[in-house]
Amino acid sequence: MTALTATMLLSAQLSAGAIVAHAKEVDLKIRDLSARVRMEITVKGEAKHRVFRLMMRREGVDYRALITLLEPVAMEETRFLVVAERGSPNRQWAYFPDLDLVRPIAGRDQDDPFLGSDISYADLAGGAHLDDLAHRLVGEEDVEGVPCYVMEGIPRHRITYGKLRGWVRKDNFLTIRAVFYDEDGKPVKQARLTDVHEVDGVPIAHRIEMENLVAQSGTVLTLGELRINLGLPLELFSEDSLGAAEN
Repeated sequence: MTALTATMLLSAQLSAGAIVAHAKEVDLKIRDLSARVRMEITVKGEAKHRVFRLMMRREGVDYRALITLLEPVAMEETRFLVVAERGSPNRQWAYFPDLDLVRPIAGRDQDDPFLGSDISYADLAGGAHLDDLAHRLVGEEDVEGVPCYVMEGIPRHRITYGKLRGWVRKDNFLTIRAVFYDEDGKPVKQARLTDVHEVDGVPIAHRIEMENLVAQSGTVLTLGELRINLGLPLELFSEDSLGAAEN
């Protein structure tokens, strides 16, 4: 028996809890991240695009992200700050350079689409963390020839979605497909994560496709210039420094 065969046999016997633990281990290898992101939004056959700089910093399960718009030119230097801390409601702010104004994004707006895309402000805050879901293994399927565990997550408290289903690769425990359901069990969105390759030994999807099954629209994120574990300072991700943040 080869080492690869032994590993495959072992992974086939994993419980839902063990699969989630491995997925968390991979996720937490990214302590911070910087990327240039191109966002293509298609609604009823009409397409528009946005380009922004994404910077993210993590402390355990806590998460902070800073988004700086680069295109279109009319929105250049508009920024969004997302702070997601375990046990607290997500907090988000927007900075408008023309007015030199920072304002909070109200909680009721967090389900609204970000820049007209199929990604909500709540999605920007990381959606539901793995620890916020009750998981069960519901099957195994191949996604484009890649063997995956099919996991189902039921929120332990109220979030935007009533249920999530994810397809987790057996070889690296990266989620490469997800379906989001409303509280009535109807699928409302689905995501595909492709162009997976390693950055400093960590598997990362460089293309994310989000499809809104209700609005029949779609958003594609393409990540470039992606770097991780740069030692980004906490001060960069604060409300006080939002207007003065550097690209």
